[in-house]
Amino acid sequence: MSVSNVRRQHIINELINEIGKDIYDKSFSVNNFALSHGLTVQSVYRYLRKLEEDSKIQKFKDGKGYAYRLINTVSHFSYPITNLSEDDVWNKSVKALVSDLSETAWKNAYYAFSEILNNAIDHSEGSKVDIFIRINSFSVSFLIIDDGVGIFAKIASALELSEKRFAILELAKGKFTTAPDSHSGEGIFFSSKISDVFCIFSDCLVFSALNLNEYEDERIRDFILSGQTGTMVFIEIFRDRKTPSSEIFDRYTQDPDKYGFTKTIVPVRLLEYGDSNPMFVSRSQAKRLLVRFERFERIELDFDGIDEIGQGFADEVFRVFQNQHPDSKIVAINCNQQVKKMIKHVGGDME
Repeated sequence: MSVSNVRRQHIINELINEIGKDIYDKSFSVNNFALSHGLTVQSVYRYLRKLEEDSKIQKFKDGKGYAYRLINTVSHFSYPITNLSEDDVWNKSVKALVSDLSETAWKNAYYAFSEILNNAIDHSEGSKVDIFIRINSFSVSFLIIDDGVGIFAKIASALELSEKRFAILELAKGKFTTAPDSHSGEGIFFSSKISDVFCIFSDCLVFSALNLNEYEDERIRDFILSGQTGTMVFIEIFRDRKTPSSEIFDRYTQDPDKYGFTKTIVPVRLLEYGDSNPMFVSRSQAKRLLVRFERFERIELDFDGIDEIGQGFADEVFRVFQNQHPDSKIVAINCNQQVKKMIKHVGGDME
């Protein structure tokens, strides 16, 4: 392939990627793309017309102007959960549809899809599962929907939590399962890490960093707004995925030469999920945050977006717990000066 053809294909791939990601951040601009890639606006429009002709994208009216979106192919399968095997579903219904993915993207898609479908089979207590597969030039996405009890309700019941929203924090920690005899509690955690976009919807709650106001899939909106029972999981794997699952697993182990889920990173803001102006001041809040931390050798507490914490909260986390569990090290990350000052006051560690 000549240099000019390589350059042309690179521009086409970049256009597809930016249009694909535009559904989340609304950042695609013909003018900005032209500027950042050393092109004229006219040449960018020529590339866009070629993508339209090749049925990769479509132009649509957006306010006073036009915008672009990827053309999707959607497949739907429905299965009774009884005696269902995730491997059978993958081999019969999914494998052929994703055969053109890169090796890394394929392996990550297989892992995440299999773990989440198995979770629905083993834990949902539902009668059926619906699977939607969306494929375009940018990514492969899965929607896995069961009609069971709902994941957050089940976790809240198993841990005797006072509110279902507290279950989201437990999922973020990892190493939790309602069936410890047959599951390690790692499937959802690592599926969320190896996917480019990962969301769980249940009980009108969401486990995700995704801004739903920017998401356009009507099935997701309908599921949330209807208050439908069960659980829906959205998984998206970008075609240009470069990070293999093995590298993700290594990030959560203390010893890279010996596999083990010994490290976790927990966003502290999830402690008060749904509160627009949370305050972290009490020892009872700290104790709820600390549940099951003794299962890890290293816990990184992410204080991003938190303005301040109280002395009792900080003392319970960074002094009392550490004294009681010397084999579990808690480290604070992404702290502002106010939070750093309080953690330092009680003798905590920071990075």
